[in-house]
Amino acid sequence: MTEKSIEYYMSLPYRVEIYPEPNGSGYTALIPELPGCMTCTDTLEGLWSMIDEAKRGWLEISLEDGDYIPEPAPVEVEEYSGKFVVRLPTSLHQQLVKRAKQEKTSLNQLVVMLLAEGMARWSARSRVSVVRSRSAKAIRPFQRSAFEGMRRTR
Repeated sequence: MTEKSIEYYMSLPYRVEIYPEPNGSGYTALIPELPGCMTCTDTLEGLWSMIDEAKRGWLEISLEDGDYIPEPAPVEVEEYSGKFVVRLPTSLHQQLVKRAKQEKTSLNQLVVMLLAEGMARWSARSRVSVVRSRSAKAIRPFQRSAFEGMRRTR
């Protein structure tokens, strides 16, 4: 099996997500397919060179450690009608209808709102999980050097 080079991975079209910092102090950019690959910047100028630098560093460590490096998922273009059938217990259906009446909205609007809120919470939990994973990956080089230092002192 041929080992792929860092240049191979650098040339792949990984998706980059950019988030403004809540306090307006700058931006965080991350590559979701590469857990822990992220950078922060005060301005958008130079962001792409910074994310490339972060990606190169992430790839170098992963290649050096023999870690699995995922390739970007292919972009699939699907069309959605905005409709699907959901089967649910009658008791839940009843609760939803009552809540929709209380809110003076349609059952459809209530369900859309609840699904959107649920997706937002799920997405936030996923980001926390990714940050934990990234933090562990980011401290690995420091752990490695500390461990090597302990071995030398024995």
